Amino acid sequence: MRAVIKLLCEQFPQAFSRRVPRPLKVGVYADALAAFGGAVEPRDLKSALRAYTSDARYLRSLSAGADRVGLDGSPAGTVTPEDEAVAKTRLADLAKLADLAKVSAPGIIEAKIAPRAEPQAKVAVERGAKKENTTAASGPKRLSLADLREAGRRRRERET
Repeated sequence: MRAVIKLLCEQFPQAFSRRVPRPLKVGVYADALAAFGGAVEPRDLKSALRAYTSDARYLRSLSAGADRVGLDGSPAGTVTPEDEAVAKTRLADLAKLADLAKVSAPGIIEAKIAPRAEPQAKVAVERGAKKENTTAASGPKRLSLADLREAGRRRRERET
C-alpha cells in the first residue's frame, strides 16, 4: 500500500503529495487505474487511495469551496459543505481513537519506543556460557519422551 502511494506521488505530483495533500476529484480511482494500465492491482490501488484519503492531513484539506484536482493537477470540481462535514466527523473519530488508544493501553506506546531486551539465552551464548546455564535461566525444563510417558502412565493409573 505504501509503495502504491509512493508511486502515485511520483507519477502524479500535481495531485498527490504527502506533505500538502490537495482534495482529489471524485472518480480519481478510475482515472488512476486507467493511467497505470494494469501495472497496479485494482485492489491495491483502492487500498492505497483509501489510506491516502483517510489521512488527517488530507481530511484537513477538505474545506468547502476548495478546488478538487485531477491526476494532472487541473481543477475538477469543488469540495461541498457536505464533504467538509464528513471530513470533520472523520477527523473527530480519528482523535477519539487516538485518545482511546492512549487511555486503554498506555504501556503499549512505551513498549514500542523502548529498546527490546535480548533473550537471556542469546546473551549467555554470546558471552560464551555453557548451554546448561542458559536453560535454567530461560524457563522450565523441557520434558523428554520418557517424562511424557511417565506422566501418561500416572494419569492412566489415576483414572482406573
